[in-house]
Parts: sequence; structure tokens; C-alpha cells
Amino acid sequence: MRNAFVTYALLLIFGCYANAQYQFTLPENFRTPRNLPLIDMPTAITLKLTDFGAIPNDAKDDAPAIIQALNFCKKASNKGKAVKLLFTKGTYDLFSNENNSHLIELNNASNIVIEGNKSDIIIHDPLKGFFSIFKSKNIIIKDLYIDYDPLPFTQGKIVAVNVENRTFDLEIDKGYPSLNKDMFQKASRVWGMLMDPKIPGKLKDGAPNLYATKDFEALSPSVFRVKLNTPRHLKFLEVGDLYVHLARSNGKTIFKSNSSKNITYLNITSYASPAGSYAAVNMEEWNIIGCKVALKEGRIHSANADCVHVNGGPFGPWIENSLFEGYSDDAINLKSTKWHILNQISPTKLVIKGKAEKGDIIRVYNPREGKFLGKYEVVGYSALGRGSAQITIDKPLKETLHVGDTKKHDIAYVDTQSNESFVIKNNTFRNARRYGILLQSSYGIIERNVFKNLSQCAISMNNGVDWGEGFVSHNIKIDNNIFDNCGYDYTYFQDYNAAAIRLRVTKLKNPEAKGKWSGVATADWQGLENISITNNTFLYNKRALSIECSVNTVIKGNKFIRNLKDLSDENELILKNNNTNLVFEN
Repeated sequence: MRNAFVTYALLLIFGCYANAQYQFTLPENFRTPRNLPLIDMPTAITLKLTDFGAIPNDAKDDAPAIIQALNFCKKASNKGKAVKLLFTKGTYDLFSNENNSHLIELNNASNIVIEGNKSDIIIHDPLKGFFSIFKSKNIIIKDLYIDYDPLPFTQGKIVAVNVENRTFDLEIDKGYPSLNKDMFQKASRVWGMLMDPKIPGKLKDGAPNLYATKDFEALSPSVFRVKLNTPRHLKFLEVGDLYVHLARSNGKTIFKSNSSKNITYLNITSYASPAGSYAAVNMEEWNIIGCKVALKEGRIHSANADCVHVNGGPFGPWIENSLFEGYSDDAINLKSTKWHILNQISPTKLVIKGKAEKGDIIRVYNPREGKFLGKYEVVGYSALGRGSAQITIDKPLKETLHVGDTKKHDIAYVDTQSNESFVIKNNTFRNARRYGILLQSSYGIIERNVFKNLSQCAISMNNGVDWGEGFVSHNIKIDNNIFDNCGYDYTYFQDYNAAAIRLRVTKLKNPEAKGKWSGVATADWQGLENISITNNTFLYNKRALSIECSVNTVIKGNKFIRNLKDLSDENELILKNNNTNLVFEN
């Protein structure tokens, strides 16, 4: 059985990268049909990047020339002619830009193909992102390799541990950044991970997945004494352990797209990032096709945050034939738009913080009690300024709301901006920290993917109530995937409901807490609806499935094998709690 599992996995992994010709078909379970991925379009004009002064391999700053070329493309394409910007193959260097989060920006553009021609982009500011797109449509960026110098992380080996002093000594590998670099103080989040000695990108079995500190003392040019605030984490450290410490700057992603449509990232490889790799908000159809977040030879880490982080929008991404490995947060994180409710004028009139449209469908949630307060349609809308608006809903609210702009107040989640019609197909997620997919979205398909050596759940469907973001998923199809050795870090073994696939609705555990965090508890509301988990293969640790707080979940045709290397003290096939119409066939 084990050999058959491995053979099938290898065939599926090979299939993810062997198919050079894309033949897309639209899934059947979508409420709102979407366009198929845009991977090519006829262009009337081809412009050479070298004509604007970007000379490859000269080690000079090419950002001004790229910006100038893109501005020229905008003018030409806005006259109705699609334009191709062609890179001469080579290496292009980008240096610092103090004013913007991303070094290249493209706003209010349309009908442009950026043909990278397999060129290398080297970013020399480890606190900046690469490319931002805003209010644009029909943009294809393809065939680029993206890396950082200096890297936004360092790596090395632990050479001493002192539990009494709460310190360990880290010898940094040759060629990697010193912990004396400014980025390890300036970055918004600075923390490290213990790594597997044999599998690059994978975390150490049974260890915590985060060591947060900015407290370093240089013992020599290559050895640093690192001090921790959490003494109990030291017991997992051993001399000889491999270790990564990163300088994470949230928002400084490789690519960022906002309020745009038909944006495609095609055959792009990125090796590092100060934050995530692909961030998006308020997007219509957009696509990640044949891309890789990959480990470069000799490295044990890639992206510093989520590979794909998507705040609410009308449509979710189409992600196919891509690789995500060595990242330090979730590979894919899909959320719903939320509105804080600032005032309840009447049972049908609300003042919200956000932008609404007639026809928007909202679901109102009380996070303190875990109580669903109803589903409503916006039938009237008027802007009030400063990001707020008054809306009229189609039927009266039955309760007086607890209004305000924090995670502890009642919140309206916008179901029509929940990244629906997303496709995650034929991808590989492997050797990385935390989840493969954190899902807080609707009407999507997760099909023919491989999830391997992820430190926590491969797929987790739960509302982010203590983060004040993300709502419960519904109408999701999970079919014909492989889950291999997902869940092996300290947090996974401590969670009562840890599993390769986990479903749960949460509420605030202590709403009166004075600090940042309130904790979470399982809610009574069965908010996860119409989830299908079929024809998958599980080589699981501790538990294959944890299904809580759901209605109409169907689990059929799956194969379950307990991992022989499972380190958990307990194991079971499935945890079932607080469900209605749960169909489980083993």
C-alpha cells in the first residue's frame, strides 16, 4: 500500500509540471461563472526594454527604465492596441525606493504583456516588494526569475545552547546575511524556525514553529548569541540543529494586485520575499499559472509569509500547475471582505465601514457568542465619506447589534466578496511551515494537488475570529488530492482537533480580555455548509479529518493510511462534533 501511494504521488507531482499546454475547463459548482485564465493575447506593438535604458548584466539600477517603459506601454495600449514589453534575456537589478512598498508600480493600465524571456530580477532592498498592479485589466507577466541580494532571511547551524540564560549560539552559513543587518531590527516581524536536517524547507519534527526575537549579540563575524523570551522553547534546541531567522515586512510581497481584472502571473519563479509572494484584494478574475515559490540550491527557506494572501474580492484566484515550497506561513490564504458596523440606525439601516454595492449579500456574526445573526441583501447604499457608508438591507435584523470597529463587535462579512469561483488545481505544496491552505472563502474547488511535509493542517477551514478577519467557508469541493505527512510540529500535536483537513467554527474565548488576543473556542453554530471531500488519499499523522460545526458535509471514496512515522500519542481516523447531515463512508 505504501509503495502504491508513493508511486501515485510521484505520477501526480510529475503531471503538475509536465503539462506545457494548458486546457482549462470551468468547474460546475460555481454560483457565479468566471472567465477562464488569460494566458495569451494578440499584441500589435512590441517594445524592447533595452530601448528605454535597461541594459541587462550591467549591475546598474534598472527600475527607472522599467517604469518608463511601462508608462509608454500604458499610453500605447490605452489607444486600443495591446502591447508587449520584451526583456532581453539577462539579469536586471533593482535598488531601493524609499517612497513605495513596491519598486515597480503599474496603475490604470490595460492590455499589456510583460515578456520576461526567462530573465533574472535581483532586488537589492530586503524590505521592499517587487511589482504592484492597481486598477488595471488584461495584464500578463510571464517568464521571470526573482531573487533578493541581500536575502531577507539568514540561515545557519546551532553551535551552543544555554537553557539557564535563555540563549543559543547560531553560526551563520557562509554567504548569508549577518544578524547585525538593519533589516533584522527594522522589519515588522523578526523570528526564526528550527529546520529538518535532511529535507530542505521542512521544519524539525515536534518543535515549535516560531522563535520570535530581535535580541542578538555578535560573538564573532559569523556567530551570534540569540536570546529568547520563551524559555520553554529552548528544550527543543540541540547543537547541530539547522535554523532560519527571517526579517518579515508585511505587505512587501513579490506581486500585489488591487482592484483589477484578468491579471495573470505565468511561469514565474521566486526564491525569496520579505513577506508573501502574491497578494491581492478586491480582484475579479486573476490567475497564477505554472509558477513556483521555490528553494534555491543550498537554501532551506523561501518566502517570509503566505505565498498567496487574498483579502476579499468578487472572484478568487485560479491557481494551477504551480509549486509552493519552503515558505514560512500558509501557502494559500483566502478571505472574505468584512465590514465593521459603526451604527444601527434601524432594523434595516446600518452605517458600515467599507464600500458596498446594491446586490451585495452580507452575513452578520456575533463573535462573542459565536452566533449567526442572519443573511441579508443590500438594497440601498449611499457613501458618507471617510470610508463609511449607509446601507439598507432587504429585511429587518431581529437583534440590536453591538456596534463598533473592533473584532469584538458584531461584523458583517460580504458573501459576494468572498473570493468565490476559485480554482486550486494540479499544484504541489511541500516542505514548509503551517498550512497548505487556510480557507475562509466560498464556491471553490481544490483538486489533484499534493500536500507533503507541511507542519500543520494541509487544509484548515475556520473563521479567523481572534484575528478579526475571515469568515466560514461554504460550497467547497476537495477532490482527488494527496495528503502525505502533514502535521508534525509542536502546535499540531497540542491541538485537540488537529488533522490533515480540519473544519471548525470559532468564537472569542474571552471577549473581555484586555490584551491583543482573546483566544478562541468552538462555536455552537453549524456555519460550514456543503463541503465535499472525495476520492483523496491520506497518509496522516494523528488524524486524517476533523469535522466540526458543519451542515451537509460529504466524505466518500477516500483512502486512509496512518503514517508509520507518526509521532502523536493518539490517533484516530476522524473527529466528528456538532454536525448535521454528515455523510462519512470509509
